[in-house]
Amino acid sequence: MSVIKHRPTKAKVTIICSRNGQVLLVRRKGAKWKFPSGLLATGEAPIVAAAREVWKALALRCSGLNGVGTIEVGNVLHHIFTTDFADGCSVSLGTGIVACKWIGWEDLSSTMLKPTAAALLSRDLSALIHGDQPAASQLASNTN
Repeated sequence: MSVIKHRPTKAKVTIICSRNGQVLLVRRKGAKWKFPSGLLATGEAPIVAAAREVWKALALRCSGLNGVGTIEVGNVLHHIFTTDFADGCSVSLGTGIVACKWIGWEDLSSTMLKPTAAALLSRDLSALIHGDQPAASQLASNTN
């Protein structure tokens, strides 16, 4: 008898953008808030997809993307990146994004977020924003 191992059917990048203790959320029309994210194209490196998504969704170029690990949520493998933005950094709404806002990490609640973002939040992503190394290494080893 063979055992079939579950494999994610999609791969995404999720970018946790921070500025002065706040995290950036984006929203599409009719949807709840989420972290900037996007699907990986076939053969695309996750870091390239992350930079593309930050530019496409927010018209921001970032040079400091930090890969912190992967998390499987449902059938999607999320490659998680963090990046910091300076005070006064202006965000322009890009493709498909109707709103964005900076919010204190402590003010985030799962009820305001899309289910996938809420699932990521439940993995204690706030530790990544604050540079907590044990949490980051736990996240990296938290793949299914």
